[in-house]
Amino acid sequence: MKGSLWRRAFLVKLTHAPNARLLTGSISGRNLKILDVGCGTGCISLELSRMGHDVLGLDLNERMIEIATRTKKTKDSGSGKLQYEMADFDKWSGTAGAYDAVIFSRVLHDLPDPENALLKAHRLLKSRGRILCLEYAYNMMDKKTATWLYQIRKPLELQDWYSSPHLPDDPGKGVDLIMHEAVTGRKQHINTFEEMIRPLKRLFHQETFSWHPYHFWDVLSDMRIPNPRIEERLATMIKKLEEFLLGKGEIQPALFLYKGTKARRLPR
Repeated sequence: MKGSLWRRAFLVKLTHAPNARLLTGSISGRNLKILDVGCGTGCISLELSRMGHDVLGLDLNERMIEIATRTKKTKDSGSGKLQYEMADFDKWSGTAGAYDAVIFSRVLHDLPDPENALLKAHRLLKSRGRILCLEYAYNMMDKKTATWLYQIRKPLELQDWYSSPHLPDDPGKGVDLIMHEAVTGRKQHINTFEEMIRPLKRLFHQETFSWHPYHFWDVLSDMRIPNPRIEERLATMIKKLEEFLLGKGEIQPALFLYKGTKARRLPR
């Protein structure tokens, strides 16, 4: 908890909570059977189960499944069935046509072959089943966005309020470093926006698509201000500023939400 956004309740309210609402608010229907791919600590699965849905959460990380299983004990009685399983989705075999919805929450970007993963999701879904993706698109980073992040991060570093490696004092070099961190320095973010959106549009009929603020997550993750009141005000301001700049088209987004319905026939 100490080294994550879970260290303070207000940081969770600014980050994880809105993302959870984006996903749970996109699920329509009652008593659905849902597969949560890359469920992590199980927070989304837990909330969907509390809504009355039967949920299976998969994750490759044993530690994440342990945490999710522990968190499961807080589940209210009378809600949907909730299960967790440690599994590699690429190798996992589920029953075809078994699920009303398949969710990828910040995991599709990291799968070796997003098209094959989405083909498997397509197979697992019932007729008219839905895919729901909330995913990174860091390759969208441009110099304007990197410059804004430099203007946020460097003053925090000068106050010793930032835990990441320091940026150069030269703004040009600092912006280049942020560009490198986002585009080529994130080895786990192996898939570009195009590599994810292309198979999504090919295999599913798009219902909704939207961009959302996310760069502020990285800032808040590494920001360390001793005074919680000041940290909360500054964290809120950084998020609002990103929302404002995205709305004006001044910076590039990094998080998208896609909701689609299973295509009855696959395009050739």
